[in-house]
Amino acid sequence: MKENLDVFHIMQTMRPMRRFQSEPVSEAVINKILDAGTWAPNALNTQPYRFLVVRNLESKILFGQHYDKAMSERFASMVPDDDDNSSTARNIRTAMRLGKHLKEVPVLLLVCGQRDWPFAVPASERVGLAPPSLGSVYPCVQNILLACRALGLGACLTTLHQLFEEELCEHFGIPDDFGIVAVIPIGYPRGNFGPVGRRPSSELTYLNRWGGV
Repeated sequence: MKENLDVFHIMQTMRPMRRFQSEPVSEAVINKILDAGTWAPNALNTQPYRFLVVRNLESKILFGQHYDKAMSERFASMVPDDDDNSSTARNIRTAMRLGKHLKEVPVLLLVCGQRDWPFAVPASERVGLAPPSLGSVYPCVQNILLACRALGLGACLTTLHQLFEEELCEHFGIPDDFGIVAVIPIGYPRGNFGPVGRRPSSELTYLNRWGGV
């Protein structure tokens, strides 16, 4: 049976996948995904993003070790009891285990953004490196995630790299005028896509003024 590739179905069933098969993902498929990323809107069509496709084991091990350490230090208090089998507990355990298994993920995709000071930061306060231009990069990231789902690939958006970005930039030779916006593990999933559990928009929406119904 052919899968429904309607964009609304894809969005409704695009669960974050953190468990992957070892089956390789071809260069042609990755290129198709990255092309989808470049179709996203961005400021003045400057496309202030760059992609770093990581396949080598050494780099995946390095990233996984940093990720696992950061997760253990930051989120140890969230680890559920062994007898807790709720969906929340299962999700936390899977997230906590991700770092230990990143070396097995076929592709780690680093999406980098050109640094650009936000309008709200006065020139006199612009000290050090500017943050990446997030507004022009995150639509690209979302397109990548949607493309992965449409092609039957699992992926998840991670930002924990912020705790060890300097080490990553040095390891990968990323220049100072770019920063890492997101790291996306990509591979064929162990598990199934299915409807996501979200609150309906009606519970999150106000009319004309905050709190207005």
